Amino acid sequence: MTAPPLLPGWTRRPGRTTRTAPGAALLGALFAALLASGCGGSGGTGAASDAAGSTAQPADLTEVGWVRSVMKSVYLYADRVPAADLSGLETASQALEALRVNPPDRFSYVEKRTTYDGFFDEGTSVGLGIGLRIEAGAVVLRFVIPGSPAERAGLRRGDRIVSIDGVDIATLVAAGTVTTALGPSEAGLVVRLGWRREGTVTEADVTKASYTVAPILASRVIERAGARIGYIALYTFTETARPAWDAAVAALREAGARALVVDLRENGGGRLYVAADIAGSLAPSSAVGQTFTELRHNAANLANDLSIPVPARPATGAFEQVAWLVSDITCSASESLIVGLRPFRDDPLIGTRTCGKPVGFEPQVRGDVVLSAVSFIGRNRDGLTDWFDGLAPTCPVSTEPYLPFGDEADPRLAEALQRLGSGACSPAAQAASKSVRTSPSTSARLPASFGLASETGLF
Repeated sequence: MTAPPLLPGWTRRPGRTTRTAPGAALLGALFAALLASGCGGSGGTGAASDAAGSTAQPADLTEVGWVRSVMKSVYLYADRVPAADLSGLETASQALEALRVNPPDRFSYVEKRTTYDGFFDEGTSVGLGIGLRIEAGAVVLRFVIPGSPAERAGLRRGDRIVSIDGVDIATLVAAGTVTTALGPSEAGLVVRLGWRREGTVTEADVTKASYTVAPILASRVIERAGARIGYIALYTFTETARPAWDAAVAALREAGARALVVDLRENGGGRLYVAADIAGSLAPSSAVGQTFTELRHNAANLANDLSIPVPARPATGAFEQVAWLVSDITCSASESLIVGLRPFRDDPLIGTRTCGKPVGFEPQVRGDVVLSAVSFIGRNRDGLTDWFDGLAPTCPVSTEPYLPFGDEADPRLAEALQRLGSGACSPAAQAASKSVRTSPSTSARLPASFGLASETGLF
């Protein structure tokens, strides 16, 4: 892969690039030209493009041959790629599945470039605008994107789907066909959904369409014991997330918030340089210029190793306390945000163990195909790099009633407020910490998803 360009203040050394800490605009300009992630994969670093983020390949390669070439060059596990017989395979997705090294790589995926760029660059998606979870044979809405077709049809977080196009949801769950029943992400496709809320069943046709993806699902100030605590539910790290985050933080500071609860329960990742900017707004002033994360590549691509510093932001040093709300969906760049700040502020995690994705992508492009193959592993200033088992919660809370984001009756938010106010977990959370699981996180309770949806959770 072509080494990243140097900008003023950067110097390159064998196996690593370092720099002095400039303003946020310079940081963003650099990383926009470099990487993009998903799971962003410990985040990714920038836009998928033929010039940046793509390795030159012979023009006569088939799509399958192109995937093999990428997996044998920039893939983090290139030295372990199996010598698979790819004859008879026709698509990039088929080739990726044949060559993937799993474990540990359960993250790499293929997506159409129009879909990929639409989400990360423009903040748009096509579909219903919902996230789902399967619980005890039922399908619950984890979130509904504001302004999406689903929200316009009246659905909201916590609703239980009871049928899709007239087929009982229990039948679909048992057959493992929930995703298939929802159909492809095509504008104009009509899906008839039935859902239950507080004992009442509603049924309506919902037409899939293009909509704007709100990077922030909720933001508010909470009054507690004379103190003002900010709350932000951050869904993703896209280009549109940075201005939305800055506006939300500015409003909370204007309202007098000196502590902040950051809700990452539904955050599957995104662009790592956006996460770095957000880290700068949460870091103490003493952290500016120090390492936020280092990206380590395979032995053939050491020249692409990169050290990302904590940037100075308008809110740097503004928040005395921070608490993170997390789940098994908290993944990639959202985990890197927590890990990258840990050497400077060891804030509590409230919820369940996170996804476990310390790796990320530098997307490769061929025509309208984007291959997000794991190409680096992240490492914080103190050397923490291997969290494939996820990040353990400080105060475990497994109960999830799917209340509106920011509702003080939400058990995880209530626990965060308890911790910020007293400095200790509640007795119930302390008891739960003795039995919190240590096995790797899985998405077994999530509907099957493919391509970008495996990162965003969007349907």
